[in-house]
Amino acid sequence: MNGRFHSDASYRALKAATRMLVRDAGGLELAAKVTRVERSALGSYENPDSPRFVPADVALDLEAANGAPHLTREIARQLGHVLIALPRLDGTGEWGRHLGAIAEECGQAIAVVGQALSVGGTITAEEVRALKITREVDEAIEKLVSLRAALVALEGGAR
Repeated sequence: MNGRFHSDASYRALKAATRMLVRDAGGLELAAKVTRVERSALGSYENPDSPRFVPADVALDLEAANGAPHLTREIARQLGHVLIALPRLDGTGEWGRHLGAIAEECGQAIAVVGQALSVGGTITAEEVRALKITREVDEAIEKLVSLRAALVALEGGAR
């Protein structure tokens, strides 16, 4: 035992999320320009064979640069939480976007569950992993909670 709390697969998932951050920021060269670290350090952070992980401030910069909280979302999932973007309501047009996002994410979750059920009429642990069913359900939950936050804000007098 290595004394850590999580499995090797969990840490590899953090590396994969870091790789997505760097990719979305335009690759190692461009990602280095929006952080305090060099290209080589970023390469190490995303390399599954390296023991180095991205520091929190660098992850914050990368997530701000590309608008997608890949690493924060992965950390939240591994700790049993759901990351929810706070809604930005600037008028009634936002309600349609909320509903569209909910429909899309719920549809994807239902589709993968249906795909798993279509083989044998049940869902196996392997299917949950292979089809990423939990991730799809989490993404649907995130959208529903976002709508809930918007409704609570509206109820409290927000627009």
